[in-house]
Order: sequence, then C-alpha cells, then structure tokens
Amino acid sequence: MINSLLSGVSGIRSHQARMDVIGNNIANVNTPGFKRSRVAFNEVLAQLQLGVGRIAGGSGVNPSYVGRGVHIGAVDQDWSQGAFQSTNVPTDLSLSGDGFFITAGGGQTYLTRAGNFTFNANGELVTAAGLNVQGWSIDPTGSIDMSQLRDVQIDFLAQGAADPKFTENMALAGNLSADAVAGDAITVSTAIYDEQGKAFNAIIEFTKNATTNQWDYEIRYDGAATPPPFATVTGTIDFDVNGTLVGPTASTITWDAAYVTGSPTITVDWNQFTQFSGSTTATVSDQDGYPAGRFVGYSIGVDGIVSLNFSNGEQQAAFQLALGTVYNPNGLLQLGENLYGLSAASGDIVMGRPGLELETSVVAGALEMSNVDLATEFTDMIVTQRGYQASARVVTTSDELLQEVVQLKR
Repeated sequence: MINSLLSGVSGIRSHQARMDVIGNNIANVNTPGFKRSRVAFNEVLAQLQLGVGRIAGGSGVNPSYVGRGVHIGAVDQDWSQGAFQSTNVPTDLSLSGDGFFITAGGGQTYLTRAGNFTFNANGELVTAAGLNVQGWSIDPTGSIDMSQLRDVQIDFLAQGAADPKFTENMALAGNLSADAVAGDAITVSTAIYDEQGKAFNAIIEFTKNATTNQWDYEIRYDGAATPPPFATVTGTIDFDVNGTLVGPTASTITWDAAYVTGSPTITVDWNQFTQFSGSTTATVSDQDGYPAGRFVGYSIGVDGIVSLNFSNGEQQAAFQLALGTVYNPNGLLQLGENLYGLSAASGDIVMGRPGLELETSVVAGALEMSNVDLATEFTDMIVTQRGYQASARVVTTSDELLQEVVQLKR
C-alpha cells in the first residue's frame, strides 16, 4: 500500500511540475523570441519481484517488476521558428533561421533571440536590458575586421560618405535600334560632380551614320561655366551582325584642372550596349560622383550590415552583426530577460555572419514572436489535469485500503 501511495505522490508532483511549465508557456505567449518548454517523464526504477532464472516446465520465466512511480526526466525547449510580427521599427530585428544575437555586458557574453533593440544616447545598439549588441566593424573601404567583436555603435555626426566625390566612372546601357537609318539621333544626359560636389550636366548624343552597324557619339558639356569642366569627346561605336558590341568598350573624358586636381579622366563604359531591332533605350545607368551630404539615418540589411545613410543618396557600411550558435541549445542556461548563457553542456559559441558562415538572415522592422501554440498548451493542460486527478485518486484509494488494513484488528 505504501508503494502505491508513493507512486501516486510522484504522479502528483510530476504533473504539478508539468502544469508549471505549461503555465509559463502560456504566460509568455506574447514574449518576443520566447521558446516553449516541454516536460518529458521517466519511469522510476522498478522493484524486481521475480528474478530471471526460475524454471517452469523446463523453460525460463521472464522477470517481473513493479513500478515505483514517475519523475521528470527532462524539461527541454522547442527551438522551432516563431512567427514574425511587423513593427516598422528599424531596430526591431528577428532571425530567419537558427542562431542567436550575441550581446555583452559586465564582462559576460549572452545569447538572445529577442531582437527588440534600440540605439541609446551614445549611438550604441542595446537590448531592452541595456546589454550591447555585438558585431564586427567595417572600415570606409568596406573591409570587415573579424579579429574581435565590438559593440555595435553608430556616429550620429558621421561624415565619411557625406564628403563630396568627383566623378571618375560613368556607365551607359541599353539598346541602339537596328531599325534606325542614317541621321537618326538620341540624346541622354547625366549630372557629373567635381571635387567640391558641384554638378555639371553632361550630354551624350548618338547618331546613326551611313555605315552599317555603326553609331557616332558625342559627349559634351551643357552649360555656361568657363572654362568648361571637360572638352567635347567624339567617337564611333561598332556592332557586329548579331547586335553585339565590337568596340570600343570604353572612352575617356578629361577633367579640367580648374575643377579637379591633376585633371583626372572619367571612364565611360559602353559594354552594356546592344543593337537589336526595336526601340532605342540608351540611358546612363551609373556614375560614381556625388555632392556633399549629411547623416540622415541608418538601415540594417538581411546580411546584418548596419549602414549609415546620407542625404546625397550614399550609404556607408559601419558594422555587421555577429550571430552565434551552439551545438546543444538545450544545454544553455536560461538567465531571464530573454537571455541565455553558456554551460559545459551547450558547448562554446560558433560565430558567423548572416547568410555566409550561418545560413540565417536578419529581418529588420519585425520581431520574432513566441512559438507557443495556445491550442497545444490548453490541450496539454487538460491532459495534465486529468493525470493529476488520476494520481490524486491513487493516493485516495491507497489511503482507503490502508484504512481497511488498520480496521482488521477490530
């Protein structure tokens, strides 16, 4: 009788613990980055009643055990992806895939899936608890320094790409119609910039000449500046019978020394031109000069790169977020505040860049919500409640049987 009482009590305790886990899951149904937990029960070591080796009719008899109840074998987490909730807040980040954001504070490193970050007054990207989000710095040339993790921080007074840059390269693309006849012309234009960021209008005119598959071009300055920023350039573009560019692949324009020190050249790329039947669609696809600008904001891409945005349309990459993963996520320590710590069971952090070392992308302007499914939790709650009631009934029934035993002396 005593054993059945103890078995019933073990069932009550185990189901109470499972109800605690379910209650915690439901309480965190709206917690960003929360991962639901689940309880696994294990049978308690049974008591051997009849051992192996007995002989009945010349055959061995199976051993007989009487169970001693149940206990909690493990409480692990379900690491499946939670749904994304759009917030339109640029510092709200979520991870599409495995891994964690890496944060640091007080000399310790922490992992989190909750990306409700903000920039503080110092321009540092921090968690709701004030921990610094970690990443790798990017220099003005675009080189990433992965030698050590740093606090992700932006400079609200940043210059860099805000300084003007004179035009060094220009690219044109599109189609020059094979249906054109001699004398047909098309004109496109673009702004180019000198060292001070002043804009000058450059005209590029294409005229079909009398030679088959051949166009004349003229690049000239359209304005009244004296001296002109560059001298007029002329030449001819040839195509083969397939409409593919034969040459030249590029031409050069030379800056006047009054505008750019040393009179450097502007390379004009023709490689993206074709000559097919149909419309003429020639256009200036790119030029790399820009005027002076000022810092107007920031953006975070799917690759975790934090870029500074300037009023002249330029961007400058400043940091790339570092992501981390561990071989055994269930071995992580749950520290509260949506934070996890390393343990001997979890293993060390394996760090990487989104989309490269880790096949995980960053989604800006959205939060990963809890992966708790209320329908599942309430169903588990009902099952747990019935298990608790049944275990309690075992205790009650065992008590009644013991009472009958006590009454035998009367």
